[in-house]
Amino acid sequence: MKRASLLLLLLVLISCTSKKENTTATTLENNTQHDTVKVTETIVPEENPATENNDTSTNEITNEDYYICYTDDDVPTRVIWIRFTKDGKAQQVKYKGQKEAINLVFVSEETSEGGAHPTIESNYDEIYNGTKNGTYNLTHSGVWDYVTYTREKDKKQFHFTINHEADPYGKEPCF
Repeated sequence: MKRASLLLLLLVLISCTSKKENTTATTLENNTQHDTVKVTETIVPEENPATENNDTSTNEITNEDYYICYTDDDVPTRVIWIRFTKDGKAQQVKYKGQKEAINLVFVSEETSEGGAHPTIESNYDEIYNGTKNGTYNLTHSGVWDYVTYTREKDKKQFHFTINHEADPYGKEPCF
C-alpha cells in the first residue's frame, strides 16, 4: 500500500513538473525583451465644438485622473499642472494664476526602448477658443516627466520639469 501511494505521488509530481516545463512564465524580463519595437501612433483630432470653445464639460474628471505639477526650468515661479486620464493621456493644462484650465488635444505618441526605462514622448495641441495656441511635447521616463511648450505665435519654447515635492501623480492639482 505504501509503495502504491508513493508511486502515485511520484506520478503526480512528474505530471506537474512536465506541465510546468511546457509553460512559459510571463515575467517583466520576458515582456521587456519582446517590447523593443518602436511604436508610433498618430491620431487626427475629430471636430468637437466643446473642445474648440474650451468647454471643460466634455472632459469630465474621474476618480482615476491624476495631476502632475511642473516647474519652469528657467523661471521657478512659473508653475503648471497637467491633468491626465488613467491611461496616461493629457487632458488639460493650467498655469498658476490662470482662471481656467486649457484643453489639450492628443496628436501623437512615440515609445523608445533602451536605457533603464522606456521613454514615451507624447504631443498635444493646446486649443483655446477654437484656435491652436501652441504645442506640448511631454516626455516620460521612469519617475521623470518633462514638458516642452512651443508657443504658436512666435515659436518660443518653455521647458518644465516635474516637481517631485508637489504630490506627483496625485489626485488633486498642486494649486
